[in-house]
Amino acid sequence: MTQMQMKKPPYYQIKSLEKAKNILELLAVEGELSVSEIGKKLVMHRSHAHRFLATLRSLGLLEQSEDARYRLSFKLFEWGMVVANRMEVRQIAHSFLLDLKARHEETTNLGILDGIDVVYADKIESSHLLRMDLAIGCHVPLHCTALGKVMLANRPEMDVRKLFHKKKLERRTPNTITSISELLGQLTEIREKGYAVDDEELALGVRCIAVPIFNYTGNCIAAISIAGPSLRMTIEKMEKIKPDVMAVAKTVSMRLGFEKR
Repeated sequence: MTQMQMKKPPYYQIKSLEKAKNILELLAVEGELSVSEIGKKLVMHRSHAHRFLATLRSLGLLEQSEDARYRLSFKLFEWGMVVANRMEVRQIAHSFLLDLKARHEETTNLGILDGIDVVYADKIESSHLLRMDLAIGCHVPLHCTALGKVMLANRPEMDVRKLFHKKKLERRTPNTITSISELLGQLTEIREKGYAVDDEELALGVRCIAVPIFNYTGNCIAAISIAGPSLRMTIEKMEKIKPDVMAVAKTVSMRLGFEKR
């Protein structure tokens, strides 16, 4: 394949979205510009540029000054902070995952929310031959994982109901929760205890304990877990591990600016 072919955009690319992106990028560099200035810099007809700007403003992505100049809105900053928090939490949590793994010799994980899934953002594998082994970037369901349940427990019940509206809770094992009412009941308990357990709900022979991580706004943005074969990860062992995982999650949260009120 030639370099020219590699650079060719996909046939389904939407030109209007590309133009909107160009406007946002231009304003990110220039700060504030008028309709005429934007049209001139991007080689767009003034009326065409005006329609794009009006749409972006109606979506809350742009603001307009008193002299009719356009600038990026605070909403873009909020979106940027979501991405920054995800990157920051991984950087902060990594050394703690290493420490937890060294202390307990089981696989440690960092998970983030993605729709009705958990995404593994980081992990440190146990050195045991028999161990939990899910790759970074792997997606697993929220309702049958400790990581997922502990993050769901820190969201409003209405949000959880909307998330699973008309969606089936897949049964992965005989222990998997498959009804929304049962899930909501368990989430209440998890919220009160401050941690969640996966007792062979995702996969038979695997247990896991997870604790939420909060950022400076008080929102749960991730969770840390320790997982391993149920032969080693007994209920008694998880009770011994729990204080360490909770302490680590608290430290990571504090480094992200969280202050428990």
